[in-house]
Amino acid sequence: MKTFGTFSHRSSALMGIMAAAAVSFISLYGSYRYYYKNVTRDVIVFLDTVRKVERGYIESIPLYEDYATPLLEQKLRTYLFPAHREAALRSGIAPVKEDSEIPGLVKNGTLVTLETDPDKLYYFYNVRDKYRVLAPHAARGLTLITERLRKNIGLRESLPPVKIALSSLLRPASYQDDLRESNDHAVINTTHSHGVSFDIFFDDYFIVLPGPVSSNAVSKAILDKLRSRMGFLLGDALRRQLRSVLMETLVQIQAEGVIYAILEKRQRCYHVTVLPDRKRVLENTR
Repeated sequence: MKTFGTFSHRSSALMGIMAAAAVSFISLYGSYRYYYKNVTRDVIVFLDTVRKVERGYIESIPLYEDYATPLLEQKLRTYLFPAHREAALRSGIAPVKEDSEIPGLVKNGTLVTLETDPDKLYYFYNVRDKYRVLAPHAARGLTLITERLRKNIGLRESLPPVKIALSSLLRPASYQDDLRESNDHAVINTTHSHGVSFDIFFDDYFIVLPGPVSSNAVSKAILDKLRSRMGFLLGDALRRQLRSVLMETLVQIQAEGVIYAILEKRQRCYHVTVLPDRKRVLENTR
């Protein structure tokens, strides 16, 4: 009887464990069904938003090949490096010779650091942290370009803004000398050393997609990652349209006498110098 009682006790315990496991399985299955259903729905809704954004850009902005006539391209070959060099000298900012000078110039306000703020409509394309600085008026000129780009996009249709890729900002003379060893097209006395110029890489963009609606924490984590990745993928897919509106923006602001811009086809960028003469125009730009 003792053996039978022990067996009965163990059998009851086993049944209890099995019952608890069954309840846990049912609960987990129910949770899985809930998350699978809701996450799938949230992702589908977001991808539909992405599709609408893509169609909006395609249908409202022409391809660069259709937009950029030889005459229009020539407008961004009007002011070449001698003009940029003269503008840099007029700024009164001496060229930075060594990396070690940068912290002191930032401290005394000669240069300002460009922040990697999510709200900024630019990002850095292979630019080291210590070179992410510009003269104050050049930084305001960059902001003017990004704001005008957003405005020009919005004139066509209600579309999300675009971030442009900055491929070069400050280049100390020592950095430029090293660059010339590997790049025959790098000039000796670059305006980048004065902190008044930057390069916009015209083959890379980021679309600031609307924040997706998520029904739960799992969905939010997935959509946050997806939103960031899709922003770059969509920017890449639409680069021929986005280059059209970027070119339009640079031509406008150059015509207003605020910048000089050069189309550099070999380097796949626009070399932009912000003119010191228009500091007052830029004072209201932050």
